[in-house]
Amino acid sequence: MLRLFDYIYYRIYKFFYKQKDNVPETKGSVLLTVLECFTLLSLVAIIRFFWEFPLPNKLYFVPLVIFVGILNWYRYERNFDMEEFTKQWEDEDLLEKKKKGWLIVVYFAIVVLFPVALGVLEHNFGII
Repeated sequence: MLRLFDYIYYRIYKFFYKQKDNVPETKGSVLLTVLECFTLLSLVAIIRFFWEFPLPNKLYFVPLVIFVGILNWYRYERNFDMEEFTKQWEDEDLLEKKKKGWLIVVYFAIVVLFPVALGVLEHNFGII
């Protein structure tokens, strides 16, 4: 799983680097943190769909998000050398790179929209 998040970070970093962003490593780390937290939230939503349990207050999730953000900062920004990832993935086939890029976008959309859709269905429509 760590290798998957490394690859996603690498692709986000390269995207912002090519856009001549002044802090692509920070944007990559922040977006990866958002992705990881929404992945966890989606897993909780799936489990809650099958097994009902009360969720704690939203303020209990803030320390978790901060903790994940600090871990990502420590791994990807503090004394980090992008050359390690560049060597690993720079010779990737263009077609494979495009497919994986679309998979990352679809993955991001699914993990963000799934808990939102379940919340809307449950609270606004009372379906679930």
